Amino acid sequence: MRLLHLGTVESTQDEARTLYDEGERGPVWIRAERQTKGRGRRDRNWVSETGNLFATLIQPASEDPSQSALYGFAVSLAIAQTLDRYNPIKPAKLKWPNDVLIGGSKISGLLVEREAEALLIGVGMNLVSHPSDTPYPATHLVEQMQGGDLMNAEPLFTGPEAVLALLSRNVEKSVRMFRTHGFDLIRREWMARAHNPGGTVTVNDQTGRFTGLGPDGALCLTRPDGTEVRVHAGDVAFG
Repeated sequence: MRLLHLGTVESTQDEARTLYDEGERGPVWIRAERQTKGRGRRDRNWVSETGNLFATLIQPASEDPSQSALYGFAVSLAIAQTLDRYNPIKPAKLKWPNDVLIGGSKISGLLVEREAEALLIGVGMNLVSHPSDTPYPATHLVEQMQGGDLMNAEPLFTGPEAVLALLSRNVEKSVRMFRTHGFDLIRREWMARAHNPGGTVTVNDQTGRFTGLGPDGALCLTRPDGTEVRVHAGDVAFG
């Protein structure tokens, strides 16, 4: 897996699109020290302070475009596995469709965009700081680590470059699993890490119990009258 390391950019997602337009098909990671116009899903601003991880993977993709969103579940699973290697106080959990939480607070998110021959998979991970003015609780990795893990002669956490190296390996493994075995295995592992399974959620003005993940990645919601709804896009609120 190749890595392109940049300084300050507007967005690694935009840098990846420029490289794609110039003929790059990947796989290659583009990482920046800082973003001035980082963005997440639905063009929301992603606060990009130095010391955190901002990167985009150009991933070759020849599958039906309808399969593109499923890569998000594979990559979010790899993010959770990566964070767990740093021994956080609580294991990383997954929130539909593509957020990663620790202790119920958001620590990472991703954005999947499709081009004709590749996916641009943007990843943001709060490592040393997190924004304080979000409409949801947020956290960062160092805040969630034991003090001894940071003060050892060979500390577990050494910065975003090392985190990306580990993440890259986990993403490669997860994508291989998806392509070899299909989405069902990813779905089972994702659900094993799901945040608040069986709990009450509200999405798109519908409230019910979060009962699973559909074979197409849809959120399965069981309403109070027992009917099941499958949601393909939206923002989930718990409780």
